[in-house]
Amino acid sequence: MIQRFILAWLSIFACAPLHAGPKEEALAAYQRFFELFTADNHDEVASLFAPVALFYGTASAEVVTSPEGIRQYFLGALDGSRGKVSATLLSRTVLVLSDDVVAIAGQWQLERISERQAVVAGPLRNTVVMQNQGDGWLIVQFHNSSMLQPPAAKPASGP
Repeated sequence: MIQRFILAWLSIFACAPLHAGPKEEALAAYQRFFELFTADNHDEVASLFAPVALFYGTASAEVVTSPEGIRQYFLGALDGSRGKVSATLLSRTVLVLSDDVVAIAGQWQLERISERQAVVAGPLRNTVVMQNQGDGWLIVQFHNSSMLQPPAAKPASGP
C-alpha cells in the first residue's frame, strides 16, 4: 500500500510542469547575449537592450543611453574581422531583486584564433541588470570592462 502511495506521488511530481523562475529566465537571456556577440550579430545584440538601457561597453568613453548608440557601438565592435570567436564564462553571481528584475555580475573572456595563434581577451568583468518587460527579458543596465592588473610588487629595500 505504501509503495503505491509513493509511486502515485512520484508520478504526480514527475508530470508536474517545471516553471523557470526569474533567475533562470534572466540567465537564459543573458546567455543569449554571448551567443549573438560571438556570432558578430550586432543588430540582434542591440535588440537585447531595453529602449531606456544604460550601457558602458569595454571601449565606451561615456555612458550610452540610446538604442541607436548601443547599435552603433556593436556595429563597430562586431564588424566580422575577428574571425571565429567563443566566450567563456569564468564566474557569475545572480541577485534576484524582484520577479521582474535580476542583477548579474561576473567575469568572462573571449577566445579567438589570429594568425594561427590563440588570442584571449580578458578576463573581463561584466555587470548586467535584466528586466522582464512583459514579452521577454531585456538588458536595462550593462557594464563591461577589463580587469585591473594588480600593482607590481615593489622590490625589497636593502638593510
